[in-house]
Amino acid sequence: MKTWRWRVSVVVGLFVTSGALATGLAYGFFSSPGSGYGSATVGTLKLSVNSPATVTCNYPMLSPGDLTGPAKCSLAVDYTGTIPAYVSLTVAISSQAGVGGSLLYDGTNVTGLTFSISDGQHNFTVPVGAGTTTAPCPAGFTCWTSPNDLAAWYSGPTTNLAFTASSPTTVWTVTPLFPTSAGNTYQGASANLVLTASAVSIGTPLPTACNILTIGQSCPASGSFTWG
Repeated sequence: MKTWRWRVSVVVGLFVTSGALATGLAYGFFSSPGSGYGSATVGTLKLSVNSPATVTCNYPMLSPGDLTGPAKCSLAVDYTGTIPAYVSLTVAISSQAGVGGSLLYDGTNVTGLTFSISDGQHNFTVPVGAGTTTAPCPAGFTCWTSPNDLAAWYSGPTTNLAFTASSPTTVWTVTPLFPTSAGNTYQGASANLVLTASAVSIGTPLPTACNILTIGQSCPASGSFTWG
């Protein structure tokens, strides 16, 4: 009996590069929009009200089973605004099937390529479900979004929702997993994970449904409150 190994290129970055995928390969792309500076595995994002930030993390060519716990990308955010603000993290995933017929990310976050996101104390929502193929989802892709997961920073046992320029760095860690059980149906597939950090002035109170009990969960706009 013959065994097989095929490789998947996984990149954490800002821009999706164009070009055809080689037959028998799967390609995963992860990104975090904005402006700032970063390194191959850890990036520090400078975030002000209505000001995005960027960091790029790269992985080499990988095979099923390579994307395990140690293959993490740490995303550090410094809030530098002059007025207090609330901060959120939006998680958007788009995925496309390749010659094997299966989406690299399939909306279950159980089979195929999966993700977990944490700030060290709370887990953040990875969108699941049937997904959508309508605009602005790119043609040929299926897309999922968890908008504006509420963020916090911590001082010992104290949890804080109000960010100021003196708040410590907040770190989100994305852990991808592409198990050894991934089979030929994922060949040629692709997936994009985009993290968008947003900050909004505290001038308008958070919706009552958003509080320290819902950190990491979606905090949608409500009434006069909007994330901009």
